[in-house]
Amino acid sequence: MIKKYIFILSATLLFASCYHVTPLSTNSATPNYGGLYYALPMTQICVDVTYQYYDLTDAVFSDFASEMLALDNFDVAKPYRIKNVETSYTVTADPNNYYLVTPNGISVQVDNHHLLRSVGMTPQESSIQLGNSTLTDLAEASDAKLVLHNATADKMLPTYNLYDRTDTFYVKGDRPGKPTGTSTKKAPRSLRQRAQAAAAEIAELEDTRADITLSDRYTLEGKAQLLKQLEEKEAVLMAQFIGKPIEETVHFFIEPKSLHQSNDTIQEMVLFYFSRAEGICEEDDYDALPVICTLRPDKQLQQVRKKSQESKKPLLNFHRNFQYRLPAQAQMNLHCELFDFQVTLPVAQYGPIIDLPHKHFKALFDPTTGAIIYFEN
Repeated sequence: MIKKYIFILSATLLFASCYHVTPLSTNSATPNYGGLYYALPMTQICVDVTYQYYDLTDAVFSDFASEMLALDNFDVAKPYRIKNVETSYTVTADPNNYYLVTPNGISVQVDNHHLLRSVGMTPQESSIQLGNSTLTDLAEASDAKLVLHNATADKMLPTYNLYDRTDTFYVKGDRPGKPTGTSTKKAPRSLRQRAQAAAAEIAELEDTRADITLSDRYTLEGKAQLLKQLEEKEAVLMAQFIGKPIEETVHFFIEPKSLHQSNDTIQEMVLFYFSRAEGICEEDDYDALPVICTLRPDKQLQQVRKKSQESKKPLLNFHRNFQYRLPAQAQMNLHCELFDFQVTLPVAQYGPIIDLPHKHFKALFDPTTGAIIYFEN
């Protein structure tokens, strides 16, 4: 874990008195004694959309799937469906918020993305604190909620069909139920009859699975083995109805606008279009449904930012504190006729820009969210 966060670019500035931080927007000239550039963090959100479709090449009974297996919302002409939605996030440099740090008595560590990793700490101290901290290495939200409106029903209700015919031959003197001869004939089966026989076999497998699960005659290992065999048999039969399921994942990246760049606190956009007939598609494709993405900052954050802006006094350009932007929680919603997804994420663009103390202090920053994970004044 520690090696993963090795600082690509490190600068230790050891001079007398105090340091200077200058925003690049002031167009100040770079001092002759050098300096170090850093940027405010900017959150980038990644939305992973996994969709599933069915390869119907070998599905000889696909026309009877809904009728005989009672599969919910299964349509041969529309084999695509949303399977899962996941989100992750990381921070990168905000191109509109760069600063120049001039030397004089403080250590600054910046990574290869021009993001602050630590201030006032040696590389050894940073490594120790990183080891003691809980980092958001896999920044996947734990409160994500996904509701699918197009899932296939798990229970199947097949229709039975008897295609075997048995003829009996009685002669004089035969007792009831004891004919002289019998002749079993199998009538030529149509595609429908073959599908009904396969559906009946699937139903029998379901009954057998229930008996094995509730039975006390088998050990746990024995049950697992038998259930695995049933699952393999059922998969072969189901493939004749719905084909082979195939999953694919597409990544979409979102960079939320900062609040001062947006006229509204709610940001809404069309993330992509999805079709049950073609999968992820263009807007004008057949059966295309828009997937709307909505980003909503925390309401309490708006009041905090307003008070902060009213009380903040401008500092001289030649004598600025470290400026840093803390991430704030935001609600992200994805909505479509096929699914609803919501999650809470930290977004740096929605957080306040603060002044760190203009004196010696120690601070360590999370490389994924941009949050301050250690501070010592």
